[in-house]
Amino acid sequence: MWQCKELLKLLVKAATCDPARGALAPLLFALESAGFPWRPEPVDEEVVNILVPLSSVPRVLVAVHYDVVPPVIEGVRAREGEESGRLYGRGACDVLGGAAALLGALAELGKDFPWEKSKIWVAFTGDEEREGRGSRGLAASLPPSLRYALVLEPTRGELAFSSCGSLEYEVEIKGTPSHGSVPERGKNPLLWAAHFLLRLEETLEALNCRYSPPLPLTLTPLLLTGGSEELSVPVAARLRFDLRIPPGVPLREVEEELAGLLRADEGITLHYGLAEEWASSWESDPESDFGRLLRDVYRELYGREPVPVVMESWTDAHHFRDRGLETVVWGPGDLAVAHTPFEHLDYRELEEAKEFLKLFFRRLLEF
Repeated sequence: MWQCKELLKLLVKAATCDPARGALAPLLFALESAGFPWRPEPVDEEVVNILVPLSSVPRVLVAVHYDVVPPVIEGVRAREGEESGRLYGRGACDVLGGAAALLGALAELGKDFPWEKSKIWVAFTGDEEREGRGSRGLAASLPPSLRYALVLEPTRGELAFSSCGSLEYEVEIKGTPSHGSVPERGKNPLLWAAHFLLRLEETLEALNCRYSPPLPLTLTPLLLTGGSEELSVPVAARLRFDLRIPPGVPLREVEEELAGLLRADEGITLHYGLAEEWASSWESDPESDFGRLLRDVYRELYGREPVPVVMESWTDAHHFRDRGLETVVWGPGDLAVAHTPFEHLDYRELEEAKEFLKLFFRRLLEF
């Protein structure tokens, strides 16, 4: 049987060639070679989910996405190869390591494991890194018997019983051009954008002081373009930014503060809107039956008490949560290195994740 780390290498190599669907081929090979039934669940012409229905009346969904962001971002290619017990490559951390651990756990328990009694379905979703169409479509089609979801994302192996939401905006800024040596006769859209970002940071800091959330409300400027190399006040600029909304901070209040800042000045015209669908934060109960089961698995595997963390990013978990499932996010890898040129996963984390999932599946027999 294949080794988890060898499968991860295949997944990363395939996804590097085709970030949207490349990992499907080695993923399906792993399922076929282990003898597990699966079926494609098309969402639209571009996105397909892979469903592994291991029980006729499922209660628990384990989901992981197979798509990755492109290997080249801002002209810089993600490092590839092995070094010091870790694999570098796009998707190694987010979240093909989780997929490899899940496939490894399934294969090692084998098709003769009492899966029907475990009441579990496994899903591999597409399009998480773009619009989340895979998990949205899957959530809409889930049977009513499903009550819980474990979503695999890089949390460094910690249990995330809550998640931040997000607001991602795009702003088109039209200014008033003038000769660059007479800037007072024009209105510079790049300067407006810079001043806006500084005011927004001050506003978020005030909200953090007001609500003291478990993680700070943050601003991430993603893109600011405009102007030229000529000595001329730019005609227009484009700004795109993301706000991380932690639990405990009212989304509506953030939107109201933002609307107050997005006011045009004399000589400046603004057109703005959400670049992505907004998502609110959510929280699950660590003391629920499902929460206690996961904490018991963690305690048995690691020999220490789990300290719940907050998932920093939007994930497929939001769609399952919106469907009414009690949802927890967990998985190997560090989110901070995902989407970077040095994305990687330690093989030790990969093996630990596989063992965690095997123990989780066994415990589900008594759940």
